[in-house]
Amino acid sequence: MKIRLKKKVKVVLYIIFILAIIGCMANTFFYGKKQIKKKRITYSKESSVNYVTYLKDNNHYSDQFLKDNYNYVASLIDYFNVDFNYSYVLNDDIKYKLEYEVIANLEVFDADNKSKPIDTKEFTIYKKKTETGTGQLIKVDLYNQIIKYDDYNKIIQEWKKEITPEATLKVRFKVNWKGYSNSLSREVSENYVKDFNIPISDKIITISKPSTEKTNGMLYAKQTLGSWFLITMGSFCILLVIGFIGLIDTIIKINKNRSKYEQEINRILRRFDRAITEVKEQFIKYKDENYIEVNNFMELLDVHDNLNEPIIYYKNSNKSSIFAVRNNKDVYYVLIERDEYE
Repeated sequence: MKIRLKKKVKVVLYIIFILAIIGCMANTFFYGKKQIKKKRITYSKESSVNYVTYLKDNNHYSDQFLKDNYNYVASLIDYFNVDFNYSYVLNDDIKYKLEYEVIANLEVFDADNKSKPIDTKEFTIYKKKTETGTGQLIKVDLYNQIIKYDDYNKIIQEWKKEITPEATLKVRFKVNWKGYSNSLSREVSENYVKDFNIPISDKIITISKPSTEKTNGMLYAKQTLGSWFLITMGSFCILLVIGFIGLIDTIIKINKNRSKYEQEINRILRRFDRAITEVKEQFIKYKDENYIEVNNFMELLDVHDNLNEPIIYYKNSNKSSIFAVRNNKDVYYVLIERDEYE
């Protein structure tokens, strides 16, 4: 029994050891994560597209141009004058390479079948330009980008001889940049696209002006914790494995060394826990009580069910245990002795 007690203490110590290691691992992980988040820079991004519609000479409008939010008679449109603005502001200097361009894609569909375009053409509005620099501001300002409406409308007029076309000119402003932040020890980049769509084929066209975009955010350091973190966590993992191996081995030895007598008592206590009350005192027979010994525990369980009285468990010694049901002066009991299982 002393050996078994020592092993049970050993189990408790292993559990404490394992919990302590898990706690240390969690603390190390969150400390490392906190260290990463300390290294960060903020940014704000904004982009917008604005346009003015210039008209051909006509008898309907006194002005040479119309601003947005109009329905336009296609035959009166001369060209669109489009401005694009993009800015990306950081609170730390970076060395960057910037590229930007404006292209337009004309997509033509048959009005009766819009599943696939029957013609696509790409046009360069602003040839790709590359810039490099160092600073906190990355900026693109493209003013007076001219979109001549008739150049694209003529293509559609040719198609009208064959089909009933529906077409859209998709003007795409593309900004790509990549830079390196010494503060974050990593690359930062942006691939940005802003579309401006112009219907071509209709007599009356409506243009939806792209909304102005504003975004604020944070950029964090490269997600590395260094060799100290890997070594520390690796050491904890090894200790955790050792702890689990020791715990499992000790539990196996305890179960292996447990006698059949103890296994039977524990089985009864575990299985019929709802019906059993364990007491500390020993079982003592009194002269004024009637003691009735039953054959086995299951018969005693029947007595319990019939009388609705609890089964009392007495551990008389390391060699015997008694389960009893008391009903007034009648005591029903079963004696289980170690010698029966040895």
